[in-house]
Amino acid sequence: MPSSVETEERSIKIGILEVQGAFLEHKNALLKAKEQIKLPVQIETFEVRNPSHVTSDLDGMIIPGGESTTISLFLKRNNMIEPLHDWIQNRKHVTWGTCAGMIILARQNENQKIGGQPMLDVMDTDVSRNYFGRQVNSFEAEVNLSDSFTQVCPGDKTYHGVFIRAPAVVQTLSPKVEVLATFTQKEKAEDVIVAVQQENIIATAFHPELTEDVRWHQFFIKRLLANKTAP
Repeated sequence: MPSSVETEERSIKIGILEVQGAFLEHKNALLKAKEQIKLPVQIETFEVRNPSHVTSDLDGMIIPGGESTTISLFLKRNNMIEPLHDWIQNRKHVTWGTCAGMIILARQNENQKIGGQPMLDVMDTDVSRNYFGRQVNSFEAEVNLSDSFTQVCPGDKTYHGVFIRAPAVVQTLSPKVEVLATFTQKEKAEDVIVAVQQENIIATAFHPELTEDVRWHQFFIKRLLANKTAP
């Protein structure tokens, strides 16, 4: 059953892949984001756990964090790789992957487990799994936001990121990929890419759903609205 807010002029339907991760926190953050930006829109969220849940009437999809190998194997065993891939490739839909979601969306992955793992192969990025280390190396830190992000969601030029066994983009494989956020590591000569966008796909290495700052959920909602009203 969907969770929703009061009926208004427009409706956005968002599927959330409920395999692992903080999917409930994503739902709450979406509703909080909607209330803060005071948009005349109804938001409905739906669980996605099998191919029948991947429907064309969904406007957006969130792939939460978790263990990327476990999530990708779940998708394979439940015959969801192809339906999700095709759904994401439809430019009428907007997809957002957080942490493990960034890994699953990528075309290339470094540091995979032996034997590899099924990927959705929809974003022109090379992602390093566990780039910052294992669970014990999880941390919180400020990330630098791009002008493209702050133009959509005005405010501070930084964001407090929660990194849990986080990946990072080590290389963009197409000029279509736009960097939305970076993290400055003292031991690195260049900033690390931790958020990207490619057309209708967004990916973050950190977990915005675990903070009180819902600007990334606002960004996602605004992208959905812009996509929905585009000719």
